[in-house]
Order: sequence, then C-alpha cells, then structure tokens
Amino acid sequence: MKLSMHTKLSYGIGGVADNALYTLLGTFLLFFLTTVAGIRPATAGTIAALGSILEAVCGPIAGFLSDNAETRFGKRKPFLMVAAIPVAIVTMLLFTSIGASYGVKVAYYTMMTLLFWTAFATFFVPYLAWGSDLTDDYNERTTLRSYAYFFNQVGMAIGMVMPTIIVEFMMKHGSSVERSWSAVGLFVGVCSGAALLICSLNIKKNDVKDFKKDPNREKVFSAKKIAYMFSEYFQILKLKSIRFLILGSVVYLLCNTMFSAGRIYYFTFNIGLSAKQISFTMLLMTLVGIALVPVVGGLANYIDKKMVFIGGIALTGLVMLSSKFVGVDNFLEACILCAIYSVGNTCYWQLMPSMLYDVCEVEELASGEKHSGQVISLQALSESISTAVSLQVLGIILGQAGFNDMAATQPEAALTWIENCLTIVPGILLILVAISVWKYPVDRKSFPRILRAVERQRRGESIDLGEFGDIL
Repeated sequence: MKLSMHTKLSYGIGGVADNALYTLLGTFLLFFLTTVAGIRPATAGTIAALGSILEAVCGPIAGFLSDNAETRFGKRKPFLMVAAIPVAIVTMLLFTSIGASYGVKVAYYTMMTLLFWTAFATFFVPYLAWGSDLTDDYNERTTLRSYAYFFNQVGMAIGMVMPTIIVEFMMKHGSSVERSWSAVGLFVGVCSGAALLICSLNIKKNDVKDFKKDPNREKVFSAKKIAYMFSEYFQILKLKSIRFLILGSVVYLLCNTMFSAGRIYYFTFNIGLSAKQISFTMLLMTLVGIALVPVVGGLANYIDKKMVFIGGIALTGLVMLSSKFVGVDNFLEACILCAIYSVGNTCYWQLMPSMLYDVCEVEELASGEKHSGQVISLQALSESISTAVSLQVLGIILGQAGFNDMAATQPEAALTWIENCLTIVPGILLILVAISVWKYPVDRKSFPRILRAVERQRRGESIDLGEFGDIL
C-alpha cells in the first residue's frame, strides 16, 4: 500500500522523540551522573542498567496492549498521546542536579531513570509497530523508515549535539553547570513530547472502523492474558527469522551505547577536546546521517535492504577495529571516526526497523494472527538489554580502571580502557552483527512469497507451512 506524503512526513516526525531521548540517555546519562550529580561510576552504571531492565518489561507490555487495544483513535495512536507530557516532565527531572545526601541522590536518580524508561516504553513500541500497520509494501516500508530516520537525525541533533551547546552557552552567561543540565533535560523533553503529539494528531489513517465499545469484552491485561503474552513471545522467538534479526539488533545496540557513552569520555579526557569541538563531532554525525538517508534508501530499493545493511555494518566495524591501531589523537581524526561510524549507524536505524516490519508477516504466517506490537517490542527489549549491559559494563570498567570524576587528568589504565570502548570493542561487535544478519532469511525474493501466503491465509485458505521451512 502506497502512503501519502502527509502520512509519511507525520510518521517521520515521531522519530524525533525516539532518537532524541535514546541518544540523550545513551550519550549523557552516565556522564551527567558521574561528573555533575556526583554518583560513583559503578553505581551510576547500575542506575542506568535498572532503568533499561524496567524498559525490558514495559516494552513488551506496551506492545501487547497496543495489539489488543480498542479505542476510537485506533491501536497505536493513544500510546503516543498519553506519553507526550510525562516524557517532557521526567526528562527534565532526570537531568536536574539535587542538593542532598549521597543516599538520597542515588534513590532520586534511580526513581527518575525508572520513570523515564517507563514513559519511553509507553510510546516507543506502539510507534514502531504503527509503521508496520501503515503499509505492507516491501519497498514502501523502507521509504517510510527513510522519513523516520531523517527525523531520527533531527532527534539526534536535539539529544546529542544540543546538550553540550546549551551547557556551554548557559555557563558562559553565568549559569551553573547544574542549572545548565536541567535546561538540557527541559529542552529535549519538550521537543520530544511535541514530536509525539504532532505525529499522533496528524496521521488520519485509522485501523479501527465503526468503533463500538464492547462491555462484555475480556480485560486486555489480566493474569490469563499475561501468561498468554509470554507464551506468544516464546513462540515468536522460535522463528529463525526473528532470532537472527534480534541477535543482530542486541549486539549492535551494545556497540552503539558503548560507543556513544565512551565517546564523551574519550574526547574529553583522552584527547582534550573542548565542548565546542565535541559538539561539532556530534553535529557532523547528524549531518552525515542526513546526507546518507537517500543513498541508503536508494541502494536498499535497488539492491536489497539486507545486503546494504550487512555491507554498511561490516565496513564500519573494520574501520573501528583499525582505528585502535591507527590511533585517534586529534580533532580531525575524531571527526573522521564519527563520520565513518555514521555509515553503520544510518544502516542500522534506517533499515533494521524496516526488516522488523517484514518479520511481522512471517510471524502472522506462522501463528495465523498478526501481532505487530509484540514482534516490534522485541526491538525495545533488545535496546533495553543492550543499554543495561553496556552502561553497567562501562561503569564497572571506569571504576576498576581508576576513573576519578573529580580529576581533570585520568590514570593511564582508565584512558586505555576508554579508548578500547570507543574502538576495538565496537569494531568486534559490528562484525558479529553483520554475521548474524547474513543468516537472516527474509529478502526481496522471499518476501513476496510470504505476503502471498499471508493473504491467502487471511481469506481462510489452508497453507502448508512446510513450504516455508527456510524462513520459519
């Protein structure tokens, strides 16, 4: 199904919230907690991990609820509308430094982190799943994700570039570092909440016709439904298509969080870049990502999104590995590294959701029912696991290597491990991502066969699933 420009543009705007919030937390939360709020690195890593673990629970629940929701506004839209204002408030509170005892600080930032990921999970899975509902056209899904990825880059600028600019600007004009970071949280939160409202209120395409509330309908979220939800997840994860794709997603996000958080430490302590220079490297990533949108989208439609994904990820991984031995010692080399990393980053965020959309039809073929929210929630689950593990590991590494948040000069061991987290570790992980997705069996040739079978199944025809052993 072809979509109107208005629908694609409106859907894409929602991507601002997705990436602004995700990159803000992935890039700056650990840095903020350790250098502004005064939380010890290992404890800060634990706080970040707990929030991600909560999202791992909330994401699947949001996906399940949006699959089963019955409202006059449709299945997905209400979740974006409900999350918009809480997202703005909690993001500001999370990046507000409080004057309290160490124990109270730990409790406060733990609570704010948990609330943040709850609000994020409320909209993230329904938003992604909405893209699958809007069209089942193989190439149109890639085009839709190209719009979303363009606005993802706008979100990246808001969540990754603007914070250092805002902090530097406000401190130059007399604000404290604490007040400056509170302004960052407010700015990113308001931009994200506004994007969710614009997206949800402007898409008129509805998946509910002639809505009438059924008073006898079983509760959507009962003990029985919870058990059913988890049994469905086990069935979904048995599909080889999903296993390979989710494995690749988990490993990539481990890499991305490690790179994003480690980059701030490396640029600050290893090569001594100024806040303005760090902001420029992040802006460069955004600009390169935007420039690559039509290139990646065009190649994906001309060749195949799977092969473009593998090529971009593998190339980026090789460069990251080599940078450990070549060295990244100055501002120019930092810019080059960030620009090259943008290649893999663009391939992942532009193409991975589109491939996940295609898996929704695979799952429908296997189960006989469409569960887009639950399939897409596996993406949120992979993000949660990856963020939790990588931030916890990075916090432990910094602590064990002797990182001192009060010192301008760090021990040699800390500098070495910060460099490893920026170069060789992401490089290895990216190669593993490319290998995993290589084994993913859905491509341009196999998808039409899947879609035809699903359409026959919807008409009530019997399908021999044995014919799809290579995919299921």
